[in-house]
Amino acid sequence: MPERSESEGASRLARTLRARAARLWATRGQAEREAGVRLHRLAERLRLVGATDQVIGLALAAARDEDRHAELCDDLGVRSGGRRSEGAASVPEELAPAGLRERERVLYDVVALACLQETLSATLLGAMVERATEPRARAVLAAIQRDEARHGRFGWLYLSRATADEGRDVVGMHLPFMLRRVLEEALLRPDATEDSALADLGAIDAREREQLCLGTARRVVLAGLGRHGVDTSAGERWLDLRAALTARR
Repeated sequence: MPERSESEGASRLARTLRARAARLWATRGQAEREAGVRLHRLAERLRLVGATDQVIGLALAAARDEDRHAELCDDLGVRSGGRRSEGAASVPEELAPAGLRERERVLYDVVALACLQETLSATLLGAMVERATEPRARAVLAAIQRDEARHGRFGWLYLSRATADEGRDVVGMHLPFMLRRVLEEALLRPDATEDSALADLGAIDAREREQLCLGTARRVVLAGLGRHGVDTSAGERWLDLRAALTARR
């Protein structure tokens, strides 16, 4: 009887872990799908404001990568007993604050999506790859990370050619809003926190996730924006406040 009880307990644990793994891949797939929708939308807006073919092509390639990433996550979710996502992805909210002119909004979105979000995603995925031990999960995370690491390219390229009239000053002014939206709502919100019991799938706990995001935002993203002529002082102050709040927890 004890052996049977132990066997049943192990079976329940295995089913529970599989269900949690399926939810993890579903969450990751949804994030990739939303990023794809935003990048497809941004590529069209870049075309409308007269961006170069190179920038538009890189944005479209990044969008298609995100669509493919969602499929890869769905595949692993199905392997864990989950269901494949059906239907079109929901349209995510606008990242930019209201009231910006069209060129300002496009530059804001380019910085938020390509320079900030894709850079943070590449950093997090790099940490996930290092942690993951399950072969399929590690291979998929590594493939996605390689793509994400080059997605920021079109953002920095577009920013390098932008003028103050196209929104550099607006980007600097609204950096606290941008950082809060991208970090807190997309990368650090409670439902984005991964299950630390699934470390073999590369899951990262909330504290490590936050430290990676805040450190990368300061050392990589804001430093890069500063080199491109954006005043990052407001963003630096926001990161200081966020770090102070984190330290008091």
